[in-house]
Order: sequence, then C-alpha cells, then structure tokens
Amino acid sequence: MLFNILVLFSFLLILLQLRRLVNVFPSLLACLIRWKESVNLEASVKLSHDRDMLALSMTIPFCLIAFRYRLYAPSFLDIEDSNAVLGLYFAIFTAYMLLRILTSWLFRPSRIQHKISNAAGKSSYTFFVIYTLMLLATGAVMGVINADEAFVRHAMLWVSAFIYLLFLLRKMQIFASSSSVFAAFLYLCALEMIPTGILIVSAIIF
Repeated sequence: MLFNILVLFSFLLILLQLRRLVNVFPSLLACLIRWKESVNLEASVKLSHDRDMLALSMTIPFCLIAFRYRLYAPSFLDIEDSNAVLGLYFAIFTAYMLLRILTSWLFRPSRIQHKISNAAGKSSYTFFVIYTLMLLATGAVMGVINADEAFVRHAMLWVSAFIYLLFLLRKMQIFASSSSVFAAFLYLCALEMIPTGILIVSAIIF
C-alpha cells in the first residue's frame, strides 16, 4: 500500500518537474561526454538550480526502484514487513548521502580552485539524475517485454556500474584540470571510495 502511494506521488512529482527536466536535459547529456560541461553547468545559476531540484525530486523514485528490484540486498533486509524494508531503503540512502557530505567536508580539496571543486562535488547530482532516469527507462522497457525480474535486476546493476564508472572518470577529469593527475586520484579515492566502499562492503558482510 505504502509503495503504491509513493509511486503515485513520485509520478506526480516528476510531472511537476518536466519543465526543469526539458530545460536542463541537454546540459546533463553534455556532462556525460565532456567534463567541462559540468563546470559550465555550475556557472549557470538557473541550470544548476534546475539540476539540484531534479536531483532532489529523484530521490523517492530511486529508492522505490532500489526497493522494487533489490538493487541493494544485504541479508538484514530479508524481513517480511515490506513497509519496514522500504523505510530501511530510505534510511540507508539518507545515511549514504550524509556520509558523502561528511567525507566532502573532511577531505575538501583546499588546493583546488573553488569553482572546480564545486563543479566536481555537484557533478554527483548531475549523474544521479541521469542514473535514475536510466533506471526508470530500463524498468519501463523490461516491463513492456515482460522480462524476468532477476534479468531486470542484473540489467539495472550493470547500468549502475556503467554510470558510476563514468561519473568517477568525469569527476577525476574535473579535479585534474586544476591539479596533478595523482592529486586528483587521491581526492577521488577519499571522496568517493570511502562512502561507496562502505556501502558495498555492508551489502557483502551483512
């Protein structure tokens, strides 16, 4: 019941964000191809604001997809109460985002230009919007062809890996534009590998 209510709410929320999506979508696609587009996007107050609002609105659809297809499936989530499991997905997502904020504060790159550092940090919002849209598209296409649920889950995990690796590459390129490649790699490890590594390890151990 809760899941269905949130699906309807998400649908209405995305409809309300369609104008923003149409406005910023070309810039989002450009960020996939060239790292400089992330800097250009941050330079535009309107585009960056639209992107931020889209990223915020995508949190509920993303958590619903992760819950529906068990994209994160540690054993402690194997409980019968589906509403409780759904709530845990939202809690885990919130904890992961807070951990990212904490690592960004602890390991903020002080020797890199502020606009470059800001563009690198906010690029996660850009790729999150693209990632969620791709998951929604994958689910829709697989649903039309009545694909097996396990197959859909594996397809979504491959999409997740591809988008995350591309995000890491672009973020490193942004850092490297204002520092050495080695320093950019160290920043990337501190800011990305710690929170994501904890998430992956928790899924394996627990």
